[in-house]
Amino acid sequence: MSRIDVADMDGVRVAHTNFSTDSRGVFFKYHPDELLQSRLGSVAISINSTIGTIRGIHFQVEPYAEEKIVSCIQGSILEVIVDLRPGSKSLGKIATFKLEQSSAKQVYLPKGIAHGFQTLQSDTIVQYFLTSEYSPHHSYAINPFGQLGVDWPIRDFLVSEKDAGGISLSLAQSKYAESILSE
Repeated sequence: MSRIDVADMDGVRVAHTNFSTDSRGVFFKYHPDELLQSRLGSVAISINSTIGTIRGIHFQVEPYAEEKIVSCIQGSILEVIVDLRPGSKSLGKIATFKLEQSSAKQVYLPKGIAHGFQTLQSDTIVQYFLTSEYSPHHSYAINPFGQLGVDWPIRDFLVSEKDAGGISLSLAQSKYAESILSE
């Protein structure tokens, strides 16, 4: 599987967040409208108590395809993104990188970028800003252990049956492309 740096993934942007620290803790301030091309549809929080938890690799097809801003607001994760967009210069490519509370980075993912992560610490919290609502009939998972060849750093992992039984990358690309054509 072809891997690239996150900076080379077509349309993906990593942004640094303003934060301050004092004896009370940390205060983050986000401006999702500066990164999103569409209006904000929802905010989601993923609370993961177990180190090694794998979530994803998820995407939604049109008309529920979504832009996302992903932040790790507690702990750290290995973020995994895959480009499913026909005509993209990074189609079929994978980027992996860390998101962690201490760096206060957030990543913008355009429509057609599948996303997943593995927690690198216990009690990790991931926050999402999304431009679309969840639609189970338009939502898919790519098998995180199949042809993607992701080197998950924590071998003692926890993953859902749905995610472990996800579809292949080629089928994911086909489903996303078909959804664009029918739009």
